Amino acid sequence: MKNYNNIISQLLSFFLLLSLLSCNSYDDTFDGGNIPLFTESDMSKIHGNSEKSWQITKIINDYYDPIYHLEIELSCLVDDVYTFSSTTNEFSVNLGDDKCFGTNEDGIFTADVEIFDGELVFMDASNGETIYLRYSRGYMNADGTAQGISIRYYKLAELSETRMVFYREKIKFGEYTQAIIFDAI
Repeated sequence: MKNYNNIISQLLSFFLLLSLLSCNSYDDTFDGGNIPLFTESDMSKIHGNSEKSWQITKIINDYYDPIYHLEIELSCLVDDVYTFSSTTNEFSVNLGDDKCFGTNEDGIFTADVEIFDGELVFMDASNGETIYLRYSRGYMNADGTAQGISIRYYKLAELSETRMVFYREKIKFGEYTQAIIFDAI
């Protein structure tokens, strides 16, 4: 019986050690796999301590649904210029000639006015404080009878002087299912 208790004790110790070694601890620092958290001072790379302009060069949306009337494609964004300022959280956008919303597929309405609103915020969320992008885009027709807007929050994943990536989903660095990628201009 004494050997039996000793074997059970050793097995329990072995399984406890095995489970501790197999656990991954969550670390907010960039190790090539986890997405880092950004500080409020990192916003200076985005607005250049004054004003800085960016363009969206890529949209990643693994859940794209062409039937959803608020879906946005890269083709309508490439001629837009986004200007981030150090004096306000809101950023401005100079909408280019290519609009994201036009005639409804059913021919029911025409989106005469494109609506855009966005802001850059430093806030605390479930995984800690970091930089977020609130990105809202929609449409309205001239007589106000048809309108729609999509409002989404994206978390900053990558930031350099010339590139920034905002994403929506808990994933590993570089493995985005929903993301907006900006390049400085």
